[in-house]
Amino acid sequence: MAKYDALIEINIDEVKSLSHYVSYCKFYFKPKSEEKIENYLFKNKENNELKETDKVNIDKLKKDFPFISSNKAYKKDDFFKFLKKNKSNETTKDFLVTWLKEEIMKENKDFVFENDQQLKNVNFISGILTLNTINEYIKKLPPYSFIIQARFKLKQPYFSKDDDEFYIIQNPILKEKVFKVPMIRGSGWKGSLASAFKDLINEEANLEKRKEIIDSYLRIFGAGSESIKVVEDYLKENSKDLVKFKEKFLEFILFELGMKVDKDFIGEIKDKNSYEELQAILQKKISEKLQKDNKNLTIEFQTHKGRAIFYPTYFDRLSLEVINPHDRRKRAGIQPIYYEVVPEGTEGFLQIIYIPFDGILKENEVLKSEAEKDLENLLLAIEKVSQIGIGAKTKLGWGTFELSEVKYYFTNKDLI
Repeated sequence: MAKYDALIEINIDEVKSLSHYVSYCKFYFKPKSEEKIENYLFKNKENNELKETDKVNIDKLKKDFPFISSNKAYKKDDFFKFLKKNKSNETTKDFLVTWLKEEIMKENKDFVFENDQQLKNVNFISGILTLNTINEYIKKLPPYSFIIQARFKLKQPYFSKDDDEFYIIQNPILKEKVFKVPMIRGSGWKGSLASAFKDLINEEANLEKRKEIIDSYLRIFGAGSESIKVVEDYLKENSKDLVKFKEKFLEFILFELGMKVDKDFIGEIKDKNSYEELQAILQKKISEKLQKDNKNLTIEFQTHKGRAIFYPTYFDRLSLEVINPHDRRKRAGIQPIYYEVVPEGTEGFLQIIYIPFDGILKENEVLKSEAEKDLENLLLAIEKVSQIGIGAKTKLGWGTFELSEVKYYFTNKDLI
């Protein structure tokens, strides 16, 4: 491995760009000569005190951590004190994380790259619209399309685990694959907002309004799960398996629509022995949209793509958070667990584009009414997600945010 070291030049004193930061975190995650820092230092045989290293150990230390010799912050004595203070650090990860905290992030505890070219590139490639392009873009969309753009500020750190195993931090944050910019995936926004929609459904006491929210949910997010496919096949008479239909019908009510299913309701479903009886329950519980001929299923309940497109959010700073589990008997920390996070106070940008592609044959008034309801419900869902949080560790309050600016752009000016 050592013969390839020259291919990557990382000046630790000048780690200012995101690419240098990621290179440091990935490149130095490799086996070292010694297991712990104290093993590079000689001990006094009489009192077991740590002493200065000799030339052999210094050379090994510099070979394993080339940035040490280039660092200007330490004089010889200060450097030994630094090593002694961190003597118990494991060389593969712990010492590198310590250096990251104290020498790269330094006093502000954050690594900021707001003007980084990679951040600009990934926003452009992902289709995040600017003020200069959004008005021209909206003109090309079908009637009653709209765009939501919202700026928000994190109230607590945001974290979502990446799958990168070769990294000095135990829990690296989710990053875009190519540009390595910390992000919330579009699918992450979609999942969180869909979950918030289900909460809105359960919180609504009025049956008619609840049906409207369900219809809105299906228009915005689509329907493509196995449970709704079975429902669709049965209603279109492609399947005669009543037992399977009952199981998937309950799954659809519970998981797709987020409605409460109690023991009595499950018993009621299992007791039914005909499609007609189940159809009556479906009409009552969901939205009364099934036709009397039992063959036609409205578009909202067919497997179909949703009208909304959810775009990723990218952030311009990183930080470290520590969770230190304690021994219950000793009441002392066992082993700190580091999380690479986007720190609180960081600003983000949410973009959602709503295109009613399936409404081409609908009358304008109907399409307008649907778009207005969908916009209203989307805004309520965004507000709810801001309170619940997005990403991992939401039970600790992580991922919560405050909306600072919300703008809407419409193809039709009469859309409220």
